[in-house]
Amino acid sequence: MRDGPANPKTLDRQGPVDVDSAAETAEEDHVFPTARGVLSAAEIEALLRPETLKNKDLPEVPIPESIEPKTTPVFEEIPVETDAAANEHYRILGARMSRALAVGTGLKAAVTLTDAASIARGDLAGLLQGKSSAIACLGPSENDIHALVCLPPTLSDAIIAKACGARGSTGRIGDGWTLSAIDCALLEQLLAPLGETVGDGLKLQSIETDIPYVCSLLSSTEVSIGDFAVEAPGLHSELAVIQSSLPTAENTQETAQASPVPVTAVLTARLASLTVPLSRVTELKAGATLLLGLPADQPVELLSGGLDGQPAFEGRMGRKSSKVAVKITKRARALGD
Repeated sequence: MRDGPANPKTLDRQGPVDVDSAAETAEEDHVFPTARGVLSAAEIEALLRPETLKNKDLPEVPIPESIEPKTTPVFEEIPVETDAAANEHYRILGARMSRALAVGTGLKAAVTLTDAASIARGDLAGLLQGKSSAIACLGPSENDIHALVCLPPTLSDAIIAKACGARGSTGRIGDGWTLSAIDCALLEQLLAPLGETVGDGLKLQSIETDIPYVCSLLSSTEVSIGDFAVEAPGLHSELAVIQSSLPTAENTQETAQASPVPVTAVLTARLASLTVPLSRVTELKAGATLLLGLPADQPVELLSGGLDGQPAFEGRMGRKSSKVAVKITKRARALGD
């Protein structure tokens, strides 16, 4: 065979190997570029075998003989003040809200109290953001709002679906879903019973969706909130009632005195009783006279409860303007006896 040309780079395996030449070749082949160039051999050695730094200026920390464990605070033992009056008020309100929803919307759901608290009105907008789609504004007039009923999207959609004859949901809830003007008008009709349910003299004034605007309608600096769970077949939702102030026993008594329950009584004026033959009655004509057999100053009796009632007052017959009148002169008996 012909020998090829000699390769000057091929090392003789049987001859001696120059170690220094190999190291120089390896060092030239394996370089470490950096921002400032190539690392030196000393820098590479320092990176591969870092020396342990010893700071003799640091004081030695003595090791304690025994370690005492720290007491872990038990947060459950921190006393929490609860308003028993608010809980009782909202518990009763939950039962009334169940009936109001059934009558107004046809949605028969159990409304039960889950929590009651009082917060500053300034924190109300942040609390309701993203949790309420429809807010019912309640008050004696449109310029005087005393309470808010906040409905989350799930409950609002269920009420609208029930009114439209759908089962469960309308299927419109999603990202960016908001109530339309028609939805608000429909809810305003369906939620009308909530006014008298939340407080005497309150009426549903409007359905709003702008939370900052609605929160500004309450005039008090602190509001009371009652959170409720709404449970119905196929529906698990929530409900919140926000009031400027809770009704007290004194306010309830004053309201009852100022607005008494109307009572209707029937009073019948009886001049006298007269018995005549039937033939005499058939002969009566215009201008005929019947003698009652009583003195002209005989008092008139006022009967309570109709013709068969008991005499309650006595009076004198007369006239006031163009109408017949009876002037009371004596109480025959005490009413209610």
